[in-house]
Amino acid sequence: MAHHKRRLPVVLADAVLQSLPEGTIVTDATATIRFINKRAAEIFDLNPAESIGQLFEAAIGNHSLNRTIQKIITTGGQCLPEAVPKTLNVTVDGKERYYKAEVSPLVEEEALVGTVLLFTDVTHYERADRIKNQFVATVSHEFRNPLTSIVLAIELLLAGGQPDLRGESLALAQAISDDAERLTRLVGNLLNFSRMEAGEIKMELESVWVAEMVETAIIPLSLQLKAKNIKLKILIPDGLPAVYVDATKATWILTNLVGNAIRYTPEDGEITISACLKEKKVFVSVCDSGPGIHPRYHEKIFEKYTQVKGNGSSGGAGLGLAIAKEIVEAHGGKIWVKSDLNKGACFRFTLPINEQGELPYEE
Repeated sequence: MAHHKRRLPVVLADAVLQSLPEGTIVTDATATIRFINKRAAEIFDLNPAESIGQLFEAAIGNHSLNRTIQKIITTGGQCLPEAVPKTLNVTVDGKERYYKAEVSPLVEEEALVGTVLLFTDVTHYERADRIKNQFVATVSHEFRNPLTSIVLAIELLLAGGQPDLRGESLALAQAISDDAERLTRLVGNLLNFSRMEAGEIKMELESVWVAEMVETAIIPLSLQLKAKNIKLKILIPDGLPAVYVDATKATWILTNLVGNAIRYTPEDGEITISACLKEKKVFVSVCDSGPGIHPRYHEKIFEKYTQVKGNGSSGGAGLGLAIAKEIVEAHGGKIWVKSDLNKGACFRFTLPINEQGELPYEE
């Protein structure tokens, strides 16, 4: 007796998709809308019947989502992770709503036949996150003034060669200085992240030499490198084109990555900063000889407030890499890590070059 695959009746399938709480849109392999449920129609203020048969970009008008669909189609379903758009902010029935967008390939008998888009309402989480960020920004700002006074006071004590600061007293004073510096860095990171999430930090793009960025980035870290006797290798090839970036923010990425590398690299270890040109982008790498990072954490460490336990980390709040990721993505690039336990870690990120060939301004 022959066995046949049972297909879900079209009417029943349509009813199931219509009843989903998520907004749902299905396109074919030409990015033409073939199905849209009532929830998705509400989100984008569309007439479902009129939308069927229209190209997605013409009906929805969201360029980011359309690029993702096109990548899925042109790659046969192998969409790159960075192509997935972020949370959508839309107005539904006069109220501001937030939706998480997910785009997936629709495959039948191993052939790509279209795409499926799901829109999940995350308004509650976005609002809670906004309140939390406002609280963090306020508290961090209030911490700044007393911390500045503490740092200045302890620096004056240590620099003044106070006769009473000897032995254990000197060690305690140095410990206070180190902790104050760590707290200052933490407060700065908290403020930077809250400002970025609020969209208050603007990008000021200019042509910059990568070698100059590296030189600026390591200046504040020279004492830490010397204290642990870490060898720093800088491999920037001659002829590398200038990058077109916000110099201050891009340099901060390097400072943060090298600072992390110093923290995890043992005494007499080695850190390498390198760069190369590939596919009209500059790839910058910061590699260390520390304990490494287990592959299961490679994605998670770029999430805010995330730290990997048991790898010798201390201080901070797991914000540095999250901020670095925000800055890199604001430049249209990506950041990732290659590492394994006991084999060191290599952080890489991409920056755009100035394709017009404009050179940095020389004073």
